[in-house]
Amino acid sequence: RQKSQPAYDGGARLKPLDKTPRLQRTPILLSTALFYSLLASPLLFHLQAAPLAGASAAVAGVSAAGAAVAAAGLVYEAVADQQKSRFKMALRAGGAKDRLYMGGLYAQSRHANYLGELVFWTGSFLAGAPSIAAAAGLPLWARALRLVAASLGLAGIFFIMTSATKRLEGKQREKYGAEAEYAEYRASTNALLPKF
Repeated sequence: RQKSQPAYDGGARLKPLDKTPRLQRTPILLSTALFYSLLASPLLFHLQAAPLAGASAAVAGVSAAGAAVAAAGLVYEAVADQQKSRFKMALRAGGAKDRLYMGGLYAQSRHANYLGELVFWTGSFLAGAPSIAAAAGLPLWARALRLVAASLGLAGIFFIMTSATKRLEGKQREKYGAEAEYAEYRASTNALLPKF
């Protein structure tokens, strides 16, 4: 980011916010690490079971479909972030005041980048799910534990992203609510799922 926005100094902006001693941050860091471990667990289970030896074509197909969904979500999120970032950079470069980006993928979804992230993690879950069921030699309780871990991760990211969406919706309403263009934008789009 420094190369494309030389005036931006993220470290300097974050330093005043970093007032919590490292030891107090440890529980947050550990719980975040646990959360991401749960979230990525389907992929780990898939890696351990790879290449799903002896799996039916349907099981392998679910895994491949999940990988395709994850890839599509990743691309969607990256494109959405890039579109919004370029818009904001152009505003700053032109000295214009901040405005809400309503073009590109955001023309159908007010939080297109969040949608892309949800699609990515759903695809990751689907890609790894067959390995939970096809885990040869694992007792039923171990498979159930794997399913619970993977499901908790997926439920967690849905909770985080929908909560972030609601929070951002409130901020946008507060900041742009008086503008007719914003009211029209809200009426023509959904918060997450694209409205065509």
